[in-house]
Amino acid sequence: MPTAGTSSSGGFTVATATQRTLKDLRTKRRGQPVFVVGHVVERKGQEAAFELFNVRLAVVKFADGVLLGYDPSELLLPTEIDEKGVAYFEIRQCQRCDQHFPLTSEEFHAEHERTECPACAPSSTG
Repeated sequence: MPTAGTSSSGGFTVATATQRTLKDLRTKRRGQPVFVVGHVVERKGQEAAFELFNVRLAVVKFADGVLLGYDPSELLLPTEIDEKGVAYFEIRQCQRCDQHFPLTSEEFHAEHERTECPACAPSSTG
């Protein structure tokens, strides 16, 4: 099983204020845990792992071995990755635009949780 760590050590990335989707990542590592909010209804809301890029689609692998392609913006990053490499996702739906977005670890642990996506409330942190 892959281990968590910084991108320089070959580990995986969690959601930050500027990186919330696979599209936002400069370095995309095979095995990066993602949460799918994409177009395939049967797979929406499932966790998967990034495999590779095929033309402009990010190919992800689900736990049952199925490979599907998604726009990288449809793949949300985890909120936290524990010391064993297990990814945890805290996904919320924006109260303004209904888009899904992941909370950062800081937002999840904050006293007041974010209720709007960064696009609707860019200056809001909680």
